[in-house]
Amino acid sequence: MTALEKLLEVKSQIMHRANGEVAENMRRAGVIYKVNYGVPIPELKELSKAYKGDHDLALELFKEDIRECKILASLIAEPEKLTGEQIDDWAAEFTNPEIVEQVCGNLLWKSEYALSRSIEWCLSTDELMRKAGLLIIARKASDTSLKESILEPYIGIIENMTDDMTDLTQSAAQFALRQIAKRSPSLAARVMEAASRMTESENELAAWVGNELLFELAE
Repeated sequence: MTALEKLLEVKSQIMHRANGEVAENMRRAGVIYKVNYGVPIPELKELSKAYKGDHDLALELFKEDIRECKILASLIAEPEKLTGEQIDDWAAEFTNPEIVEQVCGNLLWKSEYALSRSIEWCLSTDELMRKAGLLIIARKASDTSLKESILEPYIGIIENMTDDMTDLTQSAAQFALRQIAKRSPSLAARVMEAASRMTESENELAAWVGNELLFELAE
Protein backbone atom coordinates (compact mmCIF):
# COMPACT_ATOMS: atom_id res chain seq x y z
CA MET A 1 0.00 0.00 0.00
CA THR A 2 1.38 3.40 -0.95
CA ALA A 3 1.64 6.29 1.49
CA LEU A 4 -1.25 8.05 -0.26
CA GLU A 5 -3.42 4.94 -0.04
CA LYS A 6 -2.70 4.62 3.68
CA LEU A 7 -3.48 8.29 4.22
CA LEU A 8 -6.82 7.94 2.42
CA GLU A 9 -7.58 4.76 4.36
CA VAL A 10 -6.97 6.51 7.70
CA LYS A 11 -9.07 9.52 6.73
CA SER A 12 -11.89 7.19 5.68
CA GLN A 13 -11.79 5.45 9.07
CA ILE A 14 -11.82 8.82 10.83
CA MET A 15 -14.91 9.97 8.95
CA HIS A 16 -16.61 6.63 9.70
CA ARG A 17 -16.19 7.39 13.41
CA ALA A 18 -17.30 11.03 13.20
CA ASN A 19 -19.30 12.39 16.13
CA GLY A 20 -20.86 15.75 15.35
CA GLU A 21 -22.09 16.31 18.91
CA VAL A 22 -18.59 15.95 20.34
CA ALA A 23 -17.17 18.28 17.70
CA GLU A 24 -19.81 20.91 18.45
CA ASN A 25 -19.23 20.68 22.21
CA MET A 26 -15.51 21.20 21.64
CA ARG A 27 -16.17 24.20 19.44
CA ARG A 28 -18.39 25.75 22.10
CA ALA A 29 -15.66 25.16 24.67
CA GLY A 30 -13.23 27.11 22.47
CA VAL A 31 -11.22 24.13 21.20
CA ILE A 32 -11.00 25.18 17.57
CA TYR A 33 -9.69 23.25 14.57
CA LYS A 34 -10.14 23.89 10.86
CA VAL A 35 -11.77 20.45 10.59
CA ASN A 36 -12.91 18.41 13.59
CA TYR A 37 -14.84 15.16 13.23
CA GLY A 38 -15.26 14.76 16.99
CA VAL A 39 -13.71 11.29 17.23
CA PRO A 40 -13.02 10.54 20.93
CA ILE A 41 -9.39 10.06 21.99
CA PRO A 42 -9.85 6.38 23.04
CA GLU A 43 -11.08 5.58 19.53
CA LEU A 44 -8.11 7.37 17.99
CA LYS A 45 -5.75 5.38 20.22
CA GLU A 46 -7.39 2.17 19.07
CA LEU A 47 -7.19 3.23 15.43
CA SER A 48 -3.51 4.14 15.76
CA LYS A 49 -2.45 0.61 16.74
CA ALA A 50 -2.57 -0.67 13.17
CA TYR A 51 -0.16 2.05 12.01
CA LYS A 52 2.15 2.36 15.01
CA GLY A 53 5.70 3.25 14.03
CA ASP A 54 4.88 4.35 10.49
CA HIS A 55 6.77 7.61 10.79
CA ASP A 56 6.32 8.66 7.17
CA LEU A 57 2.56 8.24 7.48
CA ALA A 58 2.63 10.27 10.70
CA LEU A 59 4.37 13.14 8.94
CA GLU A 60 1.78 13.11 6.17
CA LEU A 61 -1.08 12.94 8.65
CA PHE A 62 0.14 15.95 10.57
CA LYS A 63 0.12 18.05 7.41
CA GLU A 64 -3.65 17.59 7.21
CA ASP A 65 -5.76 20.40 8.70
CA ILE A 66 -7.84 17.80 10.52
CA ARG A 67 -7.88 17.35 14.31
CA GLU A 68 -7.94 13.57 14.19
CA CYS A 69 -5.09 13.34 11.67
CA LYS A 70 -2.83 15.49 13.83
CA ILE A 71 -3.57 13.53 16.99
CA LEU A 72 -3.10 10.21 15.19
CA ALA A 73 0.25 11.47 13.91
CA SER A 74 1.40 11.99 17.49
CA LEU A 75 0.33 8.45 18.38
CA ILE A 76 1.95 6.82 15.35
CA ALA A 77 5.27 8.67 14.93
CA GLU A 78 8.54 7.29 16.24
CA PRO A 79 10.14 9.77 18.68
CA GLU A 80 13.68 8.67 17.81
CA LYS A 81 13.09 9.63 14.19
CA LEU A 82 11.87 13.13 14.96
CA THR A 83 14.16 15.92 13.83
CA GLY A 84 14.36 19.34 15.43
CA GLU A 85 12.85 20.83 12.29
CA GLN A 86 9.90 18.46 12.43
CA ILE A 87 9.26 19.34 16.08
CA ASP A 88 9.28 23.04 15.26
CA ASP A 89 6.91 22.47 12.35
CA TRP A 90 4.51 20.59 14.59
CA ALA A 91 4.79 23.21 17.33
CA ALA A 92 3.70 25.84 14.81
CA GLU A 93 0.34 24.03 14.82
CA PHE A 94 -0.16 24.49 18.58
CA THR A 95 -3.38 26.48 18.30
CA ASN A 96 -5.37 25.11 21.24
CA PRO A 97 -4.74 23.26 24.53
CA GLU A 98 -5.86 19.85 23.29
CA ILE A 99 -3.36 19.60 20.46
CA VAL A 100 -0.60 20.77 22.81
CA GLU A 101 -1.51 18.11 25.39
CA GLN A 102 -1.80 15.32 22.85
CA VAL A 103 1.35 16.01 20.85
CA CYS A 104 3.53 16.66 23.89
CA GLY A 105 2.07 13.85 25.99
CA ASN A 106 2.05 11.23 23.26
CA LEU A 107 5.29 12.04 21.51
CA LEU A 108 7.49 15.09 22.00
CA TRP A 109 8.63 14.38 25.55
CA LYS A 110 10.22 11.13 24.30
CA SER A 111 12.36 12.91 21.70
CA GLU A 112 16.07 13.65 22.14
CA TYR A 113 15.17 17.31 21.54
CA ALA A 114 12.63 17.38 24.36
CA LEU A 115 14.74 19.17 26.96
CA SER A 116 16.06 21.89 24.69
CA ARG A 117 12.58 22.65 23.41
CA SER A 118 11.14 22.49 26.91
CA ILE A 119 13.47 25.18 28.24
CA GLU A 120 12.94 27.36 25.18
CA TRP A 121 9.18 27.05 25.32
CA CYS A 122 8.91 27.59 29.08
CA LEU A 123 10.67 30.92 28.57
CA SER A 124 8.34 31.90 25.73
CA THR A 125 5.77 34.66 26.09
CA ASP A 126 3.25 32.52 24.21
CA GLU A 127 0.98 30.73 26.69
CA LEU A 128 0.44 27.62 24.58
CA MET A 129 4.18 27.24 24.07
CA ARG A 130 4.70 27.63 27.81
CA LYS A 131 2.12 24.93 28.39
CA ALA A 132 3.97 22.68 25.96
CA GLY A 133 7.28 23.23 27.72
CA LEU A 134 5.74 22.51 31.12
CA LEU A 135 4.06 19.33 29.95
CA ILE A 136 7.29 18.04 28.45
CA ILE A 137 9.34 18.53 31.61
CA ALA A 138 6.54 17.06 33.72
CA ARG A 139 6.77 13.90 31.64
CA LYS A 140 10.57 13.89 31.51
CA ALA A 141 10.73 14.11 35.32
CA SER A 142 9.61 10.47 35.46
CA ASP A 143 12.72 9.43 33.49
CA THR A 144 15.03 8.17 36.22
CA SER A 145 18.02 8.31 33.86
CA LEU A 146 17.65 12.10 33.85
CA LYS A 147 19.91 13.82 36.38
CA GLU A 148 18.18 15.77 39.13
CA SER A 149 20.44 18.72 38.37
CA ILE A 150 18.66 19.08 35.02
CA LEU A 151 15.27 19.29 36.72
CA GLU A 152 16.25 21.76 39.43
CA PRO A 153 16.33 24.94 37.27
CA TYR A 154 12.75 24.35 36.21
CA ILE A 155 11.56 25.08 39.73
CA GLY A 156 12.80 28.66 39.43
CA ILE A 157 11.60 28.98 35.84
CA ILE A 158 8.08 27.96 36.86
CA GLU A 159 8.09 30.18 39.93
CA ASN A 160 9.02 33.10 37.67
CA MET A 161 5.76 32.49 35.78
CA THR A 162 3.80 33.29 38.95
CA ASP A 163 2.80 36.86 38.18
CA ASP A 164 1.32 36.07 34.77
CA MET A 165 0.03 32.54 35.33
CA THR A 166 -3.21 31.89 33.45
CA ASP A 167 -5.82 29.17 33.06
CA LEU A 168 -3.75 27.76 30.19
CA THR A 169 -0.59 27.27 32.23
CA GLN A 170 -1.95 26.70 35.75
CA SER A 171 -2.54 22.94 35.63
CA ALA A 172 0.62 22.29 33.60
CA ALA A 173 2.74 24.25 36.10
CA GLN A 174 1.26 22.31 39.00
CA PHE A 175 1.79 19.01 37.15
CA ALA A 176 5.43 19.83 36.40
CA LEU A 177 6.29 20.89 39.95
CA ARG A 178 4.51 17.85 41.41
CA GLN A 179 6.42 15.45 39.15
CA ILE A 180 9.75 17.15 39.87
CA ALA A 181 9.06 16.90 43.61
CA LYS A 182 8.50 13.15 43.29
CA ARG A 183 12.07 12.59 42.15
CA SER A 184 13.77 13.09 45.50
CA PRO A 185 13.39 14.58 49.00
CA SER A 186 15.79 17.40 48.11
CA LEU A 187 13.82 18.40 45.02
CA ALA A 188 10.59 18.09 46.99
CA ALA A 189 11.99 20.51 49.57
CA ARG A 190 12.91 22.99 46.82
CA VAL A 191 9.45 22.72 45.30
CA MET A 192 7.82 23.29 48.69
CA GLU A 193 9.92 26.42 49.21
CA ALA A 194 8.81 27.76 45.83
CA ALA A 195 5.20 26.77 46.50
CA SER A 196 5.26 28.60 49.81
CA ARG A 197 6.34 31.79 48.08
CA MET A 198 3.70 31.27 45.39
CA THR A 199 0.94 31.23 48.01
CA GLU A 200 1.69 34.89 48.67
CA SER A 201 1.24 35.89 45.04
CA GLU A 202 -1.40 38.42 44.06
CA ASN A 203 -2.14 36.14 41.12
CA GLU A 204 -4.95 33.94 42.46
CA LEU A 205 -4.15 31.06 40.13
CA ALA A 206 -0.52 30.94 41.22
CA ALA A 207 -1.48 31.21 44.88
CA TRP A 208 -3.90 28.32 44.40
CA VAL A 209 -1.18 26.19 42.78
CA GLY A 210 1.16 26.96 45.67
CA ASN A 211 -1.42 25.96 48.27
CA GLU A 212 -2.36 22.79 46.42
CA LEU A 213 1.27 21.72 46.15
CA LEU A 214 1.93 22.36 49.84
CA PHE A 215 -1.11 20.25 50.70
CA GLU A 216 -0.10 17.42 48.36
CA LEU A 217 3.56 17.32 49.38
CA ALA A 218 2.83 17.50 53.09
CA GLU A 219 0.91 14.22 52.96
